[in-house]
Amino acid sequence: MSQTPLSDNNLPVNIVASLKRRIDVLQVQNEELRKEPCKEKSNRYHLEGRAIRRLVCLTGYVGQLVVEHDRRTVLGAVSKSDADEFESEDPDDNRRYRSFKKLLVSCPSVHKLTKSVVEDHDLAFAYSQLNKGADLARADDTTKLKTLVVSWLSGCTPPPDPILHPYDKTGRGFYNNATGRFLCPVDHDWNNSDVQQYIQDYHPDYRVTAYSWPTFLYDGHYDARNPRGGLFKGKLLLKTFKAIFTSPTSAELDDPEQTSPNEASAHEHSKAPQHEIHSTAGNCLRFTLSSANSWRIMDDDFDNEVFYNHIVDFFELPPTQDAAKEVEDILL
Repeated sequence: MSQTPLSDNNLPVNIVASLKRRIDVLQVQNEELRKEPCKEKSNRYHLEGRAIRRLVCLTGYVGQLVVEHDRRTVLGAVSKSDADEFESEDPDDNRRYRSFKKLLVSCPSVHKLTKSVVEDHDLAFAYSQLNKGADLARADDTTKLKTLVVSWLSGCTPPPDPILHPYDKTGRGFYNNATGRFLCPVDHDWNNSDVQQYIQDYHPDYRVTAYSWPTFLYDGHYDARNPRGGLFKGKLLLKTFKAIFTSPTSAELDDPEQTSPNEASAHEHSKAPQHEIHSTAGNCLRFTLSSANSWRIMDDDFDNEVFYNHIVDFFELPPTQDAAKEVEDILL
């Protein structure tokens, strides 16, 4: 009768082989279990990150905003009020810190991460997933608006000339009467054919920059004697806000008093100041009306980040008490 061969550990070889196979199976299962929490975290970070481009800042990334908070902590800030006192000579640093405070509200995970002892690689993973969610949300918003804006403009009088295509931005911007009319700075008269030509030819006296309010921000005719009248009440701007923050369906409602359940829940969920919504909607609408096929900070002479910040500063940093009162009136 033959004996079962033994391994180096004096165990039958068949038993050792069976144990090794079992160990291999357990290792695979363990690896899957380790991946699952990571996947769940990734999904959560993606979801939270979607608020960043909409409610926090246009281009800043999570790590950059946290660095400014850390800089103030190193300088001696032990509380939020202390950190507020450490103003920087660089206005961009102060802007990043204001954005960091908004980030804590919109992304609870960041608050938890900054108050915990977390490994560097875990922080890097969390920040990268939050940033990914932020950029994905902007891509979703601009893709959605690309077709919606064409349908809105097609119902205007006069209609777009030449005809706009919903999936192709070629021919938009200042080369189409409908989009050009809304993009035109309020300082210029788009109905003047010479003005149109000057803008299209990049005439130095008719440069379109981020410091000029585009016509789409206004409801009705711009009055130079009352430059705040109708500002941020433009119908196309309000439609854009609804399409981004509530639903495309609510954007079709003509009555501004009509509020869908989605819109109400969106306001309750975001708890965002109205001016954050104005900044995001204004920037997305400006890009959608332009002929740029992909989002970028610079569009010819127009700096999208400066435009966004210009709107934010208008609401957050009024230079005088009278200006602050005008801001309050606009937000009513």
